[in-house]
Amino acid sequence: MAAERVFNIHVGEISLKGKNRRVFEQRLIDNIRIATGCRNIKSAMGRLILFPGSNGNERIVDGLKRTFGIEWFSESLRTGNSIGEITDTITGNAGGMKKRKIKLDTKRADKKYPLTSMEISKKVGMELERSGFEVDLENPEEWIFIEVVKNAAIISFGKTRGLGGLPVGSSGKVLSLLSGGIDSPVSSWLMMKRGCTVDMLHLHAFPTNDKARKSKIIRLVEKLKEYHPLKMRLFLVPYGAFYEKSFEMEARSELVVFRRFVLRLANRIAEKNGHLGFVTGDSVGQVASQTLENLYATSAVSEYPIYRPLVGHDKKEIIALAEKIGTYGISIEEYKDCCSLVAERHPSTKVKAEQAKKEEEKIGIDKIVDEALRKMEIVEF
Repeated sequence: MAAERVFNIHVGEISLKGKNRRVFEQRLIDNIRIATGCRNIKSAMGRLILFPGSNGNERIVDGLKRTFGIEWFSESLRTGNSIGEITDTITGNAGGMKKRKIKLDTKRADKKYPLTSMEISKKVGMELERSGFEVDLENPEEWIFIEVVKNAAIISFGKTRGLGGLPVGSSGKVLSLLSGGIDSPVSSWLMMKRGCTVDMLHLHAFPTNDKARKSKIIRLVEKLKEYHPLKMRLFLVPYGAFYEKSFEMEARSELVVFRRFVLRLANRIAEKNGHLGFVTGDSVGQVASQTLENLYATSAVSEYPIYRPLVGHDKKEIIALAEKIGTYGISIEEYKDCCSLVAERHPSTKVKAEQAKKEEEKIGIDKIVDEALRKMEIVEF
């Protein structure tokens, strides 16, 4: 068999799934097709083989790097699985390694193959030494990976680490409460990593949604969309109706009441759109609204589970993730975030749920929610 250029893709958690593994695997295949533009992807004994055809490597590599569910991948060569074919493929394509100490890492996925993994490595290694390669099992400078599958062998000369996790679309749909800050985009990304389809809800301080469409929020969602191959929706809501009434409430409770207002909006959106929970960028104790007391008072109005993937992270850890994702530079751009506008200098860290409810009754929170929803617009990505 003549050697053929392919991409060898290894899954992570998916390999631990039981009878429903095929469902996760098919979701991953579909996502890879969207990300890379390559249609010909086949499952081969625990790994996926992508046949690039005429598609360029740059788009494929970039797409695979941004696809959740991939443990690692490599541009590889697919050839016959005889010792001679494996050796010829390596010697014909690894000339640059002749001056380097190499080690073979062999996996025999096809257990019916007559040689064990160690025997394959030994035989191929001996042939390589006859061809002028130096094999060193103790202190190698380069690795060559051999995977024997049914009727073929996959030869790889390196590995690229993937994002891991589960493929987007395999774990249900959630609604992320997106601000203009650093934390909420990162929490959204982490839920994507757990296989969730993620929509966004953003409350803005602009007089119209048109201005919000021209703000950095759109660029934040576009950056997150690079990791999200399925349709993503952004629910844009002006918060003017709440702001007008905010002067009538007790100032130190205002931030908690505002966050409860956001969750009331989220309840209504989730009911119509099938979201199974909400995502926030909360980290315990990071700011006044994130004390346990205030988180409790805020969460009391939610009719759905609230997921807080950053709950145990400190700010340095969150910033590191934001930089990795590519959202940090956008998040730190100047922006009138609603939470910062409603927060007074010394907000209460221990607002009671009953106290927040009284403030809501005072301003007529249900009418405010209705008015905000009437002005809501949806942007699709």
